[in-house]
Amino acid sequence: MRAFVQTGIGRFEEQDLPTPVAGPGEIVLRMRAALTCGTDVKILNRGHSKVKLPVTMGHEMCGEVAQLGEGVSGWRIGDRAVPGVSGPCGRCADCAAGRGNLCNGPADWMWGTFAEFVRLPAGVVRANLHRVSEDLPDEVAAFLDPLASVIHGWSRLREPTGTMLVYGAGALAFLWAALAHRHGVEAVVAGRRPERAAMAEGFGARFVDVASGFPEAAERDFESAVDCTGDPRVWEALPALVRPGGQVLLFGGCAPGASVSFDAARLHYSEIALVGSFHYTPAEAGEALQALSAGEIDPRRLISARGGLADLPRLLAAQQRGDGVRYALLA
Repeated sequence: MRAFVQTGIGRFEEQDLPTPVAGPGEIVLRMRAALTCGTDVKILNRGHSKVKLPVTMGHEMCGEVAQLGEGVSGWRIGDRAVPGVSGPCGRCADCAAGRGNLCNGPADWMWGTFAEFVRLPAGVVRANLHRVSEDLPDEVAAFLDPLASVIHGWSRLREPTGTMLVYGAGALAFLWAALAHRHGVEAVVAGRRPERAAMAEGFGARFVDVASGFPEAAERDFESAVDCTGDPRVWEALPALVRPGGQVLLFGGCAPGASVSFDAARLHYSEIALVGSFHYTPAEAGEALQALSAGEIDPRRLISARGGLADLPRLLAAQQRGDGVRYALLA
C-alpha cells in the first residue's frame, strides 16, 4: 500500500508498505478521508514523546472497515467508522476515575492515517471506535479528534460565562469559538492573521489582531482565556488578560522541555486559576461525533483545499506555511 512515513526530524517520504493485517481484536480501515493538522507539523519539525520514529504519519481520519480481526463483533466489512487516537485500558486508576485520556494502563495508540489502510489496535477497537451515520460526510467525521479535544478542554473549566479569549487562529481556535457559541458564551479569537477575521465571525466569534502584541488594556476583561498556540510566551501572558477570579486553560501543547513562569502575586491575589488539558476520553469522542452528526458544529469551512493521498507533500507544505487552516486527503 502507499503510505507517507516520517523517517526523522524534518524528513518524510512516500513508501510502498505491506498492507496491514488485522490481528485478534483489531480492525483494518481503508482510508476515505484524512486531515492534516498542526500536530502533524509539530511532530515533523520536533518529534513527540508518544511517537517513535519512523512512523506512518497522520491521526485524523474517517475510514471503511476492510478487515476484521479474530474476536471482533458488532462491525461488518464496509461499515464507515472514525477512530479516536487512543484506546484506554479501562482498568487503571485513571480510567476508573473517568480519566481515560490519562490512561497509564497502558493505552493503545492509533497512528498512520496518511496511508491507504490503517490498522487499529484492539484497545481502540474496543473503547474508541465510532460508527458514522450515513448522511455524515467523511471529511466532517474526520474532525472527531480535534473537536473531542476541545470538548474535553471545555470540561476542564468551571462553566464558562461572560467573554472567553481564544488565543490563536488555527483550526482548534475556531472549534473553540464554535463550541463557545454553542454554549452561549461570547468568544474573541486573537490571532496574527487578520485575513481570518471572517472565519472567526463565521463561527460566531469576534477577531482581534495581535500581530503587534497582546490585547490593549480595554480588551483585558475576559472571564476565561484559552491558549491554542503552545507558545510559552502566550502561556505566561494569559493570566494578565483575564479578570480577577478568571481562569486560564493551557490547551496548546508546548515543545518538549519548555518551561514557563508566572506572576505569583497575580495568581494569588486575583485568584486566577491555571488549568491543564490533554487529549480526550472515548465518551468525549462520542459527544464530538454526535455534535458533528447533528450539524451543531460544521467544520467544513476550515478545509482550505482537498486532494488525494499523493498530494500530501504539497498540502502539508501549505499547512507549514500557514497558507490554509486544514487540508483534506480524500480516497
